[in-house]
Amino acid sequence: MEEDREILEPYELLYSDLISLSSIDNVLESSSSSSSSPSNNGEIERLEAVRRAIMEALGPTGPGLLAITGVPNAAHLRRTLLPLGRDLALLNNDDRKRILKVIAPA
Repeated sequence: MEEDREILEPYELLYSDLISLSSIDNVLESSSSSSSSPSNNGEIERLEAVRRAIMEALGPTGPGLLAITGVPNAAHLRRTLLPLGRDLALLNNDDRKRILKVIAPA
């Protein structure tokens, strides 16, 4: 019996857009305090469209996948960080919690 298989396509997000979205509140504050130019308004609208697309991709009807493209030094980061991920996964729970708490404090 053959199952119907669905091919899931990730939403491709530029790294630069991800960085811009992470600081969009600063962009919104600066545009409201100064005279907003049409190009700035256009950029804010574009980022809002990207944010909506991300939420749709991660929502209940989306594939739940994002692909971040254009990451600077991606090959170097991959070679450096992937082996560390394996090492982290093999640590006992207490050591892993201690390391992750240092890396990302609450």
